[in-house]
Order: sequence, then structure tokens, then C-alpha cells
Amino acid sequence: MKRRQYSQSGFAHVLLVIILGLAILAVVGFAVMNKIKHGKSLGAGEADWKAGCTSADRVTLTHTPMDLADINTILPMGLTAGAHVTPIDHLYFYPKAKERDAVPVYAMADGVIKDITERTQSTDTGAAKKGEFRIIMQHSCQTITYFDLVTSLDPAIAKAWKAPHIGSLSIPIKAGQVIGRIGGQSLDTAVYNMNLTLPGFIHPAMYTGEFWKVHADDFFAYFNDPLRSEFLAIDARKIPPYSGKIDYDQPGKLIGNWFLEGSGGYAGPKDGSQVGSGGHGYWDGHLSIHYDPYDGKSIVVSVGRFGPDGQPQAFSVTGNAPDPAKVTTATGLVRYELLQKDPGGPSPTGGTQNNQAHFLGVILLQVLPGEKLKVEEFPGLTFAPVTSFTPAAKIYER
Repeated sequence: MKRRQYSQSGFAHVLLVIILGLAILAVVGFAVMNKIKHGKSLGAGEADWKAGCTSADRVTLTHTPMDLADINTILPMGLTAGAHVTPIDHLYFYPKAKERDAVPVYAMADGVIKDITERTQSTDTGAAKKGEFRIIMQHSCQTITYFDLVTSLDPAIAKAWKAPHIGSLSIPIKAGQVIGRIGGQSLDTAVYNMNLTLPGFIHPAMYTGEFWKVHADDFFAYFNDPLRSEFLAIDARKIPPYSGKIDYDQPGKLIGNWFLEGSGGYAGPKDGSQVGSGGHGYWDGHLSIHYDPYDGKSIVVSVGRFGPDGQPQAFSVTGNAPDPAKVTTATGLVRYELLQKDPGGPSPTGGTQNNQAHFLGVILLQVLPGEKLKVEEFPGLTFAPVTSFTPAAKIYER
């Protein structure tokens, strides 16, 4: 009798475990399918971008991302702006149209869409805004293209994106197929060569928050003439590489990107969150000393937090010296007088820019052994009173 009671109890226990397990699976399954139905891919890492690829070939791009007649200006990689404290890894195609959704955006080659993300918050502030779309397109295991700030998706693409799917997203596309529309702001675009690691990043592992950055390739090199020549005619950068440059690190030199020691590299303490609050975010600990993306020789100092409000800012420097590519541990302390400079040349949306400079402060820098950098900023001060570091100095690394 006791044995029978034990058997019934054991059976009840097993049944309870099974029921609980099924309930958990149902909840997880619902969450996963809910995520899928709302168009969010299950992952957007490097493996997801390359999932299902069958060719290792470098793919020639055969179609413009926008009609040439719709493009006002092309700005190169390597700019700095707002949360982009380090040189930007994509180009900007500015349309002539000022109205949202005014012009079509096209796939540049045959392939598959591997990820679509809708952004409904401002990256810098976290404020709500009308949705924009970031799209990753796989053309081979080697060639990946990218669009961002697309203001609306083509209905066929939107339908395929929102349909339930298992695993990595995979929407077939053809060269010249309309992907979406743009207007009133830039179309961000780039080519990522997954077989390339840019040599000017000393420690690529520090960029896991945006793993694609170290793979950014020469955009125009993927097009043949006459398209390539037609792009270059409206490209604002007139020196090679015409697509721009983002990797400036040189071992033991001041030039290049730096990250506040212990802050988590590019991803920052927010573990790669792409949305900030009040002008603060993953970029707070970023610092970059590089060259102007238009002339390739004017020094740019870009800081994640500067001044009483601690906002990201980029500066030119008085006298354009000393050259950061010549500053080493042997140089000792160097000073830059910081100028906020409105860039000259063509405006991306038409007209010209002022090319005027306004004095904003001083930054002290000293290259230390082991790819370390001592840094202190003095907003509002001139060279005269700034001769040495104070206890407020910080250490950066790379």
C-alpha cells in the first residue's frame, strides 16, 4: 500500500514538472514569436550578418543608393558630430529634397537583407522621434552594405520584415530594387568588408560595441566607372582615399582614438547602448585626435565630454601644431588651444559654411607607455595659466 502511494506521488510530481516546463516553453515561445512578429531580428552580430552566405567573393556594386539626380552632396567617412566622437564609419548622401519620404533608396547589388532596426529615439538625447530604419544587406560573406536614416520602408520590404520568421532575417533583394525612401536628411551608407580589419585600430577588440567599424572599406572602390566617377564629382572630399579615413592609431603616438581607462572601450559603461540621455551616453569616455576629413592635414581634437555641460565637441587647434603623429612618450606634455570651427566649403544641404573659429579652451595631453594617455581639459582658459596637470587629470587607453 505504501509503495502504491509513493508511485502516485512520484507520478504527480513528474506531471507537475512537465506542466511547469511546458508553461515556461510557452512563455518563452510567445516572447520569441512576439519579438519576431514585430520585425526584430533574433540577433544582429557578425554571425547574423554572414548567416547563410555561400560566396566569399568581393561583390561589385552596380546600382546607386539614390538616383544621381536626387543627390545634392556626398560627405565622406571620418567626420565627427554629436555622439560620433571618433571618426564616423559611413558616408552621408544628402538628397536635394527637403520633404520626408521624397526620393527612393535602392539596393546596390543582389543579396539578402539580414537585419532591419527601427529607431524611434534620438541617439544623443533619447527624445522620441518619428521612426527611421537601419538596414543591413548581405551580398556575400565578404561584402555587406548598410543604410541608415531611411525614413520609410518599401511596402513589400516592410511586409516581409514583419512576417514571422525563425532565426536570422533573410529577405531577398535585387540590384536596383526599391528598399525604402528618404528625404529631408542624409542617407547614411557604407560597405563593410568582413575579410578586412583596418590596420589603424591598435586593439580592434575595443570596438565590440560596433564590431563593423573595423571592417569599413573604401565605398567608391566597389563601383566601376562611370558610376564611380559620377560619385566622385559630387564627393566633398577631393583627396585619396576619396571615401574618407577613420583609422588613425599609430603605436606609441598621440594620434588616433582613445577611451577612458576602464570605461569599456567603444561600447562604454552602457554596454553598447545606442541611445543616450541629455547628451550623455556610451561616447562620454571617447577621445580622438586625427585629421580633418576634407583636407587630410588640419588637426581635429574630438572630446566626449567638454565644458560645464559635459557635451561632446570637436575642435580645431591654434597653429595646427604639434602634429599628433609626431608626439610620443619622449615628447612629454603637449598643449592644444581649442577652437570651435565651423567647417568651410559646401553645406551638405546647399550653400556654403562660414569657416569661422571661436576660442573655447585648452587641453593637456601626455603619451604614456603601454598605449596610455594622460588628459586634462581647461574650458575657457588660454595657454598662459595652463602649464601642468592637476589631480583632475584622467587616464585614457587603447
